[in-house]
Amino acid sequence: MRILVMDDYKSHGESLAEFLGTKGHEAIYAETCADAEWLLDLMKFDFALLDFDMPGMSGPSVAAKLSKRFPHLRAAIMSAKAPTGTRRNELGSLDFLQKPVRPEALIEVLRRVQEQLAGVALVQRSTFSVVKYK
Repeated sequence: MRILVMDDYKSHGESLAEFLGTKGHEAIYAETCADAEWLLDLMKFDFALLDFDMPGMSGPSVAAKLSKRFPHLRAAIMSAKAPTGTRRNELGSLDFLQKPVRPEALIEVLRRVQEQLAGVALVQRSTFSVVKYK
């Protein structure tokens, strides 16, 4: 799975990307929204792991923007602050991971995403009909 990791704390973002690489994923770190958009123009990602509190735009706002542009892309939000009130509303149906991100929690989110993506691929394959021309 190709994963975009976006966190304004470089050491945290790079550590997560490195960890994901050890689990067989292609994970690329972006420090800013501009970096993330540039990367998304270059390659297709399956999943985005976004920090909630980014300079200029919140993680949930980035996720909403990305889902409009890349409908296949799944996302999760991470933060050191527990989501309450308004922050919980901003998350909506996005998965939330408490920082520091526990490896087993991240792996569980990725397992669910892979199942969702496999289901989408199955539906896409089954919607094509084969027509034989004579």
